[in-house]
Amino acid sequence: QTVANMASDLLADGVHCELSTDYHHLVLKNYLNLRRLASLNRIEVPPAMDAALQRGLEFSLHVHKPDGIVPSLSDGDARSFLDLLRQGADLYGRADMLYVASGGTQGTPPGQRVAHFAASGYSVVRSDWGDGTTRFADAQYLVFDCGPLGEGNHGHLDCLNFELAAFGRSLIVDPGRYTYSEAVAADNGVNWRVRFRGTAAHNTVCVDGRQQTRYVPTPIKENTRHAPGSLRHKISGPPPEARLLDRFHSRHFDLLHGQARSHEYDALHERCIVFVARRYWIVSDWLRAETQHDYALNFQLGVHAQGHTALSVHTGLRLHSPGLLIAQPARAGLAHAVRASWVSARYGEKQAAPSLRSKVTACHTDFDTVLIPWQGQAPAITLEDIAVDGDGVAAHPHPHSGSHPRAQRITLRVDGGLVCDTWFHTRGVTAKRWRIGGFEFSGRWVHWRCAVDGRVLHAASHAGASLQDMRFGGSAAVTLDAAGLA
Repeated sequence: QTVANMASDLLADGVHCELSTDYHHLVLKNYLNLRRLASLNRIEVPPAMDAALQRGLEFSLHVHKPDGIVPSLSDGDARSFLDLLRQGADLYGRADMLYVASGGTQGTPPGQRVAHFAASGYSVVRSDWGDGTTRFADAQYLVFDCGPLGEGNHGHLDCLNFELAAFGRSLIVDPGRYTYSEAVAADNGVNWRVRFRGTAAHNTVCVDGRQQTRYVPTPIKENTRHAPGSLRHKISGPPPEARLLDRFHSRHFDLLHGQARSHEYDALHERCIVFVARRYWIVSDWLRAETQHDYALNFQLGVHAQGHTALSVHTGLRLHSPGLLIAQPARAGLAHAVRASWVSARYGEKQAAPSLRSKVTACHTDFDTVLIPWQGQAPAITLEDIAVDGDGVAAHPHPHSGSHPRAQRITLRVDGGLVCDTWFHTRGVTAKRWRIGGFEFSGRWVHWRCAVDGRVLHAASHAGASLQDMRFGGSAAVTLDAAGLA
């Protein structure tokens, strides 16, 4: 019976079916207690039980941030469950679980820094596990949610949401849950349960101020614990159709490309997150629709940023906050603002924390955001759109494409020297060849880095793509990173 319960509680990838990172660990704790009692009493358990427990523990191993805290994705608190990994290490002789539980002081590092959990839609990417030159707690970490809403009533309306941490700080954060009460605040009329659960509070794009999933007030039935005549919001429609379209991991480059198709509006949202040289991140969002919409891209900062942000929009967006630089290229029609917001790490407690919102009204739009975590001294970068010319673009347009695709050029200082990075994604537009700043490219997406003297230091693209350097009067093939070197 217990094994049957575990099979219904845990998805094939080991994640609890409600897709709450906190509830996952509470359920895992109960099953580990049962497993420990069986061991103490020398009761054999079916192999399927141990297999399911180890899958659940492997999700825990990866989803813990480098500071030892699990982000509160969907309902739940942000807290540590490293004690469960220690139990797993003891039960199964797992040196990788001991390594994470001990903050890198015991055991051996996990074999992979990237983990995908296909059934739940969670992906986790980190820079390293601490390699002798970097501290375990200083690693960069990102968890991406490109999955279903989850069973029960604990999922948040946040498809394509992510959380980012680096150098011991949570920089872009999930807001948490705060409360289950729908009592409207007397001072400002806010329903905090709806506010914390809603799309606009998360690190994704909100369309027309609407929820990704229909979420409406419903009368409470009689003879319940709720006040007579009261209302509670209920999910009353299908969640977005979420798909992870592409992923790539190599020595110098990581890519996650997800899609969310909501049933509440005609806008299709795709998000591509790339991790460049294990130093910084590019979050590219593109939205395509037949009708005009108000698009709002939100980045929720952590509590340490409260009162410590500086926003400039003169030559494109630059937001400086402790440990993080956020940049976007200058584009017509975009409006940016730092807004008052809140996050909640514990039930019933909320803390002020700013959020950055970028807005535009259009049928089709692209947001391209560079996120550079830092410690010591804030980085200085230049970020610009560069023109792209493609053979046959007019003859083969994507049905929902906007203008021609653009590439982004990012110049920054790395290890004392200047480098110039170029990032390009076709965003659904097809062409035989693309010409980008002296290079010719064939494929869907590409990234390359040049030194200050023009030498190509490294480049990455998918299988079957090609990149040619045309700058010096000839055509030289550029070697592209192979996937699988994560």
